[in-house]
Parts: sequence; structure tokens; C-alpha cells
Amino acid sequence: MIAAKATSPFRIDKNFDMPTVPLVLSRIIQVLDDDHSSAQEMEDLILHDPSLSARILKLANSALYSFRSEVKTISHAIPLLGLNLVKSLAIGVSVFESFTKGAKGEAVHINNLWMHSFGVGMLSQELWKKRGPRKEAEFAFLCGLLHDLGKVIFFKKAPMHYSFIFSQERNDKEPDISATEQQYYGVNHASIGSLLAEHWGFPPELCTVIRKHHSTVDPNAPLVAAVSLADTIVRQTSIGRDGDRRANPDMSRLQALLRMGAEEFRQLRLYAESRRKDVDDFFRMMP
Repeated sequence: MIAAKATSPFRIDKNFDMPTVPLVLSRIIQVLDDDHSSAQEMEDLILHDPSLSARILKLANSALYSFRSEVKTISHAIPLLGLNLVKSLAIGVSVFESFTKGAKGEAVHINNLWMHSFGVGMLSQELWKKRGPRKEAEFAFLCGLLHDLGKVIFFKKAPMHYSFIFSQERNDKEPDISATEQQYYGVNHASIGSLLAEHWGFPPELCTVIRKHHSTVDPNAPLVAAVSLADTIVRQTSIGRDGDRRANPDMSRLQALLRMGAEEFRQLRLYAESRRKDVDDFFRMMP
């Protein structure tokens, strides 16, 4: 429990300077927005960043995808993983690397958040496969991957203070992490994350998911519902950690909006449980 007398190291207000978008991420976002962008353009961007190239190749060769033969090049990885999924992975890696350079005591927490975010992306994609074409499912992966974007801002701006907030175990009678953020920083991770996403030029649909993933269920936003539901299942199956363990109180309404029956929900949870070790192993082997 955080002591009431504790003070915040900063407040986010109208004078807060948003972090500048990293150059490689800016270029990837441009490719993301261009429906006519080619695999060759994406490959060229990735190859200009050795760390990004290495991470995507490690992912392609991990147990998460289990391809029959070793994936040795980005040009080989793109058709196997899918162009849109590679774009999403490239964005996720660029975002987390740009915010975690120089991280020390908070590095373990950030890695746990990265694992959680990857799990939510994976589950959002799996859920959306039954509700739209492959391209939309891969976009759902990106939405899940970046839904907690605001938390990396807090880690960057107040590493020790936010690490303490993030690591607390909360019972149902205590404020959740969003309410705690609001108390100390004047804004929660959903609000500041959506502002950063807009500032960086991410697609409006992604900004909406980031802003609303903890909000009351919106019948006009099924993709938000998908990410919110995936978020809870990933929490319950302990894939990484996002600073809170409790379930979304609107789970039944989320399932109703997505027309998800009890059997599909059970299978989705089993899928998450079956991939937990693979996600953990993948992140353990990352530098």
C-alpha cells in the first residue's frame, strides 16, 4: 500500500513535453499508414536497425511460431509472419527500446510489462481471427501490444516512484493502478498513452483502444472490447505483469458485445495458458 503522505516527483499537465518519436519508429508509422507499402520497404527499414532485425528473427525462430526450418533473413520472416504483424512487432520493439534505454532498477518491471503487452497482443489477434480478415487480426495484435503505452511514459519520467506503484499488490478494496496514477500524476496511463499515440501519428483506431481499454463498454467499439477482454485473461493467466491482477468488472458485457459464448471464452483462456511458457522463454532469451 502506498503511503498517503508520499509525494509525486512530477505532474503531467498542459506544460508537459511529449517524448519525441524515434526516427525509425516515425518511418515505420508512415509504412503502417500506407496500404500500398511493400514488404521490401518494410525490410529495408528493419535492416537499418540491427537490434530490431535481431529481435524479429529471434521471434520468428521462437516456440511462439514454430516454423519448420530456421528463419535466417528478414525477407524470409515477412511472408511467414505476415507483413502487418511484422510492422506491429517492429513498432512494439521500437517503442519499448526507446523508453527503456538506460533503465536500471525498473528494468525487470518494464520487461514484465512488455511480456504482458505481448500476451495481450497475441490474444487480441487470436480473438479477432474469428471476427475479421487476417489484416484486421494483425492490427488487433498491434492494439493489444500498445494498449499500455502510457505506462512506459511513467517509467521513463519517474522510474523509482512508478516502479514502486507498479509492483504493489492490490486487493479489491484498494484503488486500482489507473486511480493511483491519477492521484499522483494527474492523469492515468490510458489518457497519457492515447495522447502520445496521437502525438506520434498512430492510426485513430489504435489511439481509441489505448484511451478506452479501461472505460465503460462501448457498443460501437468492439476492438476496444477485444483488447480489454484479452487484457483480463492475460492478467489471470500471469503472462508478464501490468501492475494489477484484478479482472475487468464488465467481463460479461465484453463477452456479450463480442458475441462470445462460454466455450469460446474457455478455449481462449486455455490458449493463453498454453502460450505462457513460450512467451516467458522468448523474453528470457532477449538481450
